[in-house]
Amino acid sequence: MHSFLNTIVIIILSVVFSSCKKEIDINLPETDSKLVVNSFFTGNSKIKVHLSKSIGILENTIPECNDATVIVMENDIIIDTMYKASGYYYSNKKTAINNKYSLIVSAPNMDTVLCQDLIPEKITLQSCIFTDSVLIDEDGLIINELKLDFQDSAGPDFYEVELEAKNIANNYTILTWFKKNSDPIITSTGLLDYNPKTLIFSDKMFNGKRCSVKVYYAVQRGVGNYRLKISFRSISEPYFRYKEKQYAYQFSLENDIFSGMSEPVQLYSNINGGYGIFAGYSTDEKIITVAGK
Repeated sequence: MHSFLNTIVIIILSVVFSSCKKEIDINLPETDSKLVVNSFFTGNSKIKVHLSKSIGILENTIPECNDATVIVMENDIIIDTMYKASGYYYSNKKTAINNKYSLIVSAPNMDTVLCQDLIPEKITLQSCIFTDSVLIDEDGLIINELKLDFQDSAGPDFYEVELEAKNIANNYTILTWFKKNSDPIITSTGLLDYNPKTLIFSDKMFNGKRCSVKVYYAVQRGVGNYRLKISFRSISEPYFRYKEKQYAYQFSLENDIFSGMSEPVQLYSNINGGYGIFAGYSTDEKIITVAGK
């Protein structure tokens, strides 16, 4: 009897809900497409730029911009016009640290966009001290410590740390994670919850002083001896602001209704009249050899 009544209730509810269904056409206003500029550039290299066009919210194919004119300026003086090759625009001349670079990008039927940034002076790591197996996390991964010492310059500065591990025997890349980082210089950014692929931070806690920052990381289990490349970058403020928002945005894409939806994240851009990023950096690299576990 109960089974029969349950069946009747389900049929009635199905009829009610199906009768309430109504398709609604939403006419979203068309938006003008804008140029999207993406470029990270460094000293003693040629600037490489990817150009595309912005799309509407219901579109999913991003069109590349193949017919643009890209003028390069160095310290407000025109020095070059970029050429197109293999999907990118390239400059003919190399850059220099501490110089300011600007782009003027124009394309048919598109608004011209402007952007500029500088290449910060390279800050050298004075020492890099490795300590093996300082912690073990809840998944049983062994966590190592890197203590990075450097002299900060006066004025606001921004930094990025990236790690790359490769097996010595076969040169294969080893999975690496930042784990249990608790140094207040790093935690002050509030980005560790986003599982960032690099660590970024500013000098607001040590401006103009010698600094020691501790970085904790883990690698996948069962690897042999490996080389660890430590890339220590001096980055511009636009670079920092872009990465700061990018990590929050990428993390939000991984969430769903079961893990909890994140608040919408507005990506940072320093492209006047368009979207994207044009940002400079300098890098100091150290390579150490680590005995695998």
